[in-house]
Amino acid sequence: MSSTLFDYEWQFLLQMVTRINYSETYRETCNTILQQMRTLIPYQTGIIFKTSRKNGQAALNSPVSTEPLDDSSDHAFFMEGSYPHWNEFIMSPYSMVFRQSDIIPPAKWEKTRVYREVWQPKNIYWGLFISLVRKDTPLIVLGILRSEENENFSERDVYIMNTLKDPLERKYYSIIENDSGESSGRFSRERVAEAAAEYHLTKREMEVLSMTFRGVGNDEICRVLGITQSTLNKHLSNLYAKTNIHNRTQLFSLVSGRREGG
Repeated sequence: MSSTLFDYEWQFLLQMVTRINYSETYRETCNTILQQMRTLIPYQTGIIFKTSRKNGQAALNSPVSTEPLDDSSDHAFFMEGSYPHWNEFIMSPYSMVFRQSDIIPPAKWEKTRVYREVWQPKNIYWGLFISLVRKDTPLIVLGILRSEENENFSERDVYIMNTLKDPLERKYYSIIENDSGESSGRFSRERVAEAAAEYHLTKREMEVLSMTFRGVGNDEICRVLGITQSTLNKHLSNLYAKTNIHNRTQLFSLVSGRREGG
């Protein structure tokens, strides 16, 4: 994708990245981004969530918004109902920028329950999003939104988001990686290593365990490890036998220190 920005826009982008890098906390970084973004891409409402993977599904938490927040309504605003293809973007192994209109045509989108019951009452129609992932670790999803009366986000707006993708990815990875108080939803290397030692797992079984615990799907595990589905099934069977468990839910509990059912 290519686009053209004026010199002053490039200068502002550089200044914005500098301000973001000077931010020290997750919330400060989010507020800086949401405030600065409006200068380059006008929008009505902006919101940022931390993202994680739980039992193979995307999960959002810790919202920071330009509007007053309410936990129940904000989580419903983004995650209630069937968002076509959303989970695929958030669960991707790499960062992505996408418009709501790119993943579902507006005419079809208007007929969905989630649009009628969640977006329309908030006078929101157009959305531009960035899902940040680094080293296969989900970080945040940022969304900026406009009402139907405004124009859809342009290719220029997507280009700006893509330009910001790498510095934002590095910044949020640094924040979340170093913030031990917010690490409960992320991969715990220590817990996996402890389980591997206790149950005498092989190196390959430990790799399968760690990726499964992170919520990586079977196809991606096979691709990364260069194995077939049948070989993966054998490793999982060995894991279950050695740990005396029967499914992935118990596997998550085992690594998290909350073993259930035996």
